[in-house]
Amino acid sequence: MKVLACSSFALVLVCGCASSIPEIESPVGEAHHETPHFVPSETDIFSEQYSDVDPSALDQFRAELEPHGSWEEDRRLGTVWYPSRAEVGANFTPYATHGRWTYGQGEYVWVSTLPWGWATFHYGRWMFSGPRGWAWVPGRRYAGAWVVWRTGSSGYVGWGPAPANWYWQNDVPVRTPKPTTLGFVYCKTTDLFAHSIATKLIGMPDVVRIATETKPYAWQEKSASLAPMSNAPHPTELGISQANIAITPSDDPALQRAWLLARPGGARAAGVRPLLGSDPPRLKEWVIGRPRYIQSSSNEGK
Repeated sequence: MKVLACSSFALVLVCGCASSIPEIESPVGEAHHETPHFVPSETDIFSEQYSDVDPSALDQFRAELEPHGSWEEDRRLGTVWYPSRAEVGANFTPYATHGRWTYGQGEYVWVSTLPWGWATFHYGRWMFSGPRGWAWVPGRRYAGAWVVWRTGSSGYVGWGPAPANWYWQNDVPVRTPKPTTLGFVYCKTTDLFAHSIATKLIGMPDVVRIATETKPYAWQEKSASLAPMSNAPHPTELGISQANIAITPSDDPALQRAWLLARPGGARAAGVRPLLGSDPPRLKEWVIGRPRYIQSSSNEGK
């Protein structure tokens, strides 16, 4: 693993080649269910919310994640969960592998192919921990995806996991004194809703050039969306036609489960204590290259 400086605001993390290439997952969320399902609006999900540091975050997801990885006490990140590499591959990247992008309820929604993705991609934050890879910090506030975006005029879009501005120590949330950097991946705007987005990510050396041509996205005017991570470009701003926007599958069982726990009103039925408040953190950026188990060619991503 090698880190290269490419500008005053961005770094590129270059990954080598893995010995094996796992099979690309098939898309999820397209199946039709005979039983009635909840079709939420923005108000249904976001009208009342938990705080990210509600203590229930430590217990709500523990049993679900236990068989799929390990809970550990990290010296820097506090209480975290590491996914099993046997399940995710040696170079797992949140919001880039094992899933796809959709759009609904006023925000981008990550649809994961992992059995535990309903929890870790909609609650908590992913933090890069060095040699161990990505660690998940428990959090209790829902979002379609906890990411930040980069855009430019070159026809590419980038995104990266929004880091936590807290960590858990002895079951107590501790606010971090400084914002944390995060890793970005990039693809062509026309590929954003690809079913296998991991195969569309831009690799070296093009990713360095693209990173320098983009900047953090910011609304030109205040968004009316209630979603906590609504500060993202609408697909039409990226030149994606309405017909080519992948709509969030409201009947996806995993998303249904995530939505059920989003509001204290719904979560109380599951025995979870409510607590309101909390805004997403301010962020700095860095750039992460294509996952190393995705094969690349000289023509790919051009």
